[in-house]
Amino acid sequence: MLNLSFVDSERRWSLPNAVLVTYTLFLAGFFFVPNAVDNYKFYVTAVFLPGLFLLKGTLSTCLRSPIWLSLLAYLAYMLLSSLWSENFTLPALWRDVRYTAYILSFILLTIYWFERSRLLPDAVMDAVTLVVIVAAAISVTTFEGLLSLPNLPAERMEGFGITDNPNPSAFVYGFFAVIALDNARRHWGEWLGYLYAMGVLVIAAFVVLTQSNTGMLALATACGLLFLLDRSPVQPAMVIALFFSIAAATALAWSFGIISASTDHGFMNRLPIWESILQQWQSAPVFGYGYQQTIMLRPNGMPSIMNYAHNSFLSTLRDGGLVGLVMLLTVFGLVLRAGLKMVYIEHRARYFCMFAFGIVCMLADADQLITRPRELWIILWLPLACLMAYEIGLTGADAPKSSAGRRGGSPKNT
Repeated sequence: MLNLSFVDSERRWSLPNAVLVTYTLFLAGFFFVPNAVDNYKFYVTAVFLPGLFLLKGTLSTCLRSPIWLSLLAYLAYMLLSSLWSENFTLPALWRDVRYTAYILSFILLTIYWFERSRLLPDAVMDAVTLVVIVAAAISVTTFEGLLSLPNLPAERMEGFGITDNPNPSAFVYGFFAVIALDNARRHWGEWLGYLYAMGVLVIAAFVVLTQSNTGMLALATACGLLFLLDRSPVQPAMVIALFFSIAAATALAWSFGIISASTDHGFMNRLPIWESILQQWQSAPVFGYGYQQTIMLRPNGMPSIMNYAHNSFLSTLRDGGLVGLVMLLTVFGLVLRAGLKMVYIEHRARYFCMFAFGIVCMLADADQLITRPRELWIILWLPLACLMAYEIGLTGADAPKSSAGRRGGSPKNT
């Protein structure tokens, strides 16, 4: 059964319980709120502002985390780089400072749930996964392009929720297929395990119908890693996952022209973008051009696709130069180290595979990391927070339990 319960068991009507509900609704809102602005406003008013009153002890705990300290350094540097942007403005800097505060509070709140109960964050993600399964099932069954099968339809699926582009849709939906797969394995033999196993199939079908090559590659990579790294007994659900990983890899090979004469034009269009970014970077190699981008226009006066890097590492190189890239790689290196340590010590690969899913997406279809609530909050900041919790010892058996007066502890490192 799901372990989702109140944070404060002694007082049902308490601030921690209320913020837990709004935090969960915010994550689920990615899949039923019709636009990003509404979910963004909900986060600010119902999660961020009340959550600030919970985070003093958690902030002290996080100061022991190299991931947290390196992330603060990276974000501070990228904000500082705005000062040498060509078209620097104070309103744009203030906007990015606010977004940074929202991101950091989201990470801290996730850590706070780990402090109160080590099972609580997984329970929240498990519950949201059920919402994703329902949203994916409705999206797939009502998609008009199904009539075009077995040929892929000309129209690409976007699905319900705040995303208005097939690629981000594939990312936020596909991310929860990894969680569904992990749960299917762990609950196999129970009705909940079968439900999650069906959910993996439904979400995988959704990702295929978005025709997002990056989404399919991320799904194949994360599911394959979960199959290989998690040392729990192999269940039938894992065979299903491996099958879909192979199918997704085959579809990608076909679209890239490896096993056919066709090529993925979306992928090919990224090559000149990446080349252009590298050329820009050569003019400001050490410190970059600054975080406030100069908008590039096409001859008709419309914004150019060259504004969007389609690679978070290259966007950091463009905006923050080699200094920014080294700082970002430091953050990711520490997160990956924590993930691999968790795999080989606790034999749990869920968080590592979640983060791997996000990295694949960021390699081919993302830009700046400081954003209002968008897909990066799901595919990057959520798994980063989970692995940070492991790094500071909040995921093991000695994690502190909920209590009415406790605001954070100093658990024993694992």
